[in-house]
Amino acid sequence: MGLPDLPSILAMGPFEDRLDAEDLAEAFAEVRRRSAVQLILFGTGRQRSTVVRCAFAHGVGSDVHLLGSDPAGWSDVVAAADVVISGTMSLLDVLSAGRPVVAPIDPTTTRLVLPTSTGLLYRRGHVNAMAAALLRILTNSTLRHGMTCRASAVTCRRPLLTRLQSTHGSHDA
Repeated sequence: MGLPDLPSILAMGPFEDRLDAEDLAEAFAEVRRRSAVQLILFGTGRQRSTVVRCAFAHGVGSDVHLLGSDPAGWSDVVAAADVVISGTMSLLDVLSAGRPVVAPIDPTTTRLVLPTSTGLLYRRGHVNAMAAALLRILTNSTLRHGMTCRASAVTCRRPLLTRLQSTHGSHDA
């Protein structure tokens, strides 16, 4: 998955929203200007190519790596990431795998992600906030390690969280 010695941001698909794809590429470009990091796109979707095209337009396209959506390798991909950008569709699984998340604010994510505990939230469309959240987790190893440990504890609460997630629907980033 990408380059083994470089910190990884994993973005989970499906990549279906054009504006979200453009925002992801722009936020990654901002993070990349400040830190040596790579972006891994895991999953499919009509707008996945938009992320790549916009990343190249920002001069960071060579730091974007594409993976398919093989469900058999899902846990290995998530485990290798330093931080995961996740929509609500996969958020619970990512937290259960013990990875810190950066996710857009919506009714489900505000119930699942306790800021600075298991991840950080940003308002959809606020590219600077997404980039700042990613940088904060990537550059603060103590914060990232604490989030990893607390995210792993989500497994214990999974039945309750699954009910919350299904009650409030889901919107993917």
